[in-house]
Amino acid sequence: MNIIIASLILAFISLVSVSIVNSRQTRKRLISQRLSQLKRKVGEMEELAVALENLTGSVAIERIVLEEVIDTLNGMKQLSEESQTLDLNLQNAIQRAQEISGPAYSCSLYRIMESDATIARAQYHLSEAGRILRKRQAGGRIELAEMNTYIVELAWAHLMVSVISMIGQGHKAVRRGDVLRGFSFYKKAQEAAMASPISDDRRHQIIKELGDILANRRKSISIQLMPETDLNPDLAPPSQNPLTTTPTPSQNPATPPDA
Repeated sequence: MNIIIASLILAFISLVSVSIVNSRQTRKRLISQRLSQLKRKVGEMEELAVALENLTGSVAIERIVLEEVIDTLNGMKQLSEESQTLDLNLQNAIQRAQEISGPAYSCSLYRIMESDATIARAQYHLSEAGRILRKRQAGGRIELAEMNTYIVELAWAHLMVSVISMIGQGHKAVRRGDVLRGFSFYKKAQEAAMASPISDDRRHQIIKELGDILANRRKSISIQLMPETDLNPDLAPPSQNPLTTTPTPSQNPATPPDA
């Protein structure tokens, strides 16, 4: 009888031990999976932060995204307190946030994308930035008015990525002498700007200036609207200038080629 009881006790202890081990392994596996997901998320947000600088010409939204990165890394450290990699990543994120907040830091605006795929990627980044802003506002990290201001800024950048990219493609075509193709890009850019519901004086101005280009009254967009001047036809060397016989808007193809 004692042997049976002892055997049952040993079996029970074994089952408890196995259960504890399995529970620890399961918890460790779940933590590892969660850390892997968060690591991927942090990488995406860091890529997003870098992209936003050129897409908006401002560091304000980039700084908020970096704050989200820092908060996420701090959460990861609670799951893996001894990780030196997380310490280094956190230090780098804090350093970057401090760097772009400094008075000496300046950023550039460049929205000319080379293809439909890169335009879509840039617009995805802008949409993701909006999601992060809404998340932080819902969590009480930023004020509603501040978020709304930045959302408007992102909406403008979202439109301009496609419009400015098409203008850039038009400039490149005109510079190599393909005026018809260039004008088709200008027309497509104007139509995109006209189709947007954004209420902004800049949108009306760029529509007007594109009309002036199509009417051969100007060669490029004013620098205030498009500081990306490196492709401007009027800045091209004389040997690259298009022929003076520029088509009127009525000669444009109905459907411009893809960027």
